[in-house]
Amino acid sequence: MPVSTMTSKGQTTVPKEVRDALDLEPGAKLRWEVRGGKVAITTERPALYELQGFIKRGPDALTAVAEARKTRGRL
Repeated sequence: MPVSTMTSKGQTTVPKEVRDALDLEPGAKLRWEVRGGKVAITTERPALYELQGFIKRGPDALTAVAEARKTRGRL
């Protein structure tokens, strides 16, 4: 388990193992959550469920083909 030391200013270095596991880069935001006597550190990246509706879907392919055939007079 990785370990880091806190400075007198309350700063610490995120161990390389943790940076690699979370794919952290300089400037990444971290969220600290106190849960009982433990702390959970997560990234500020949105969860997949938060991205729902981000990409707009068009009509499905079968419906699009059927509509195109109707407009061209082919059924």
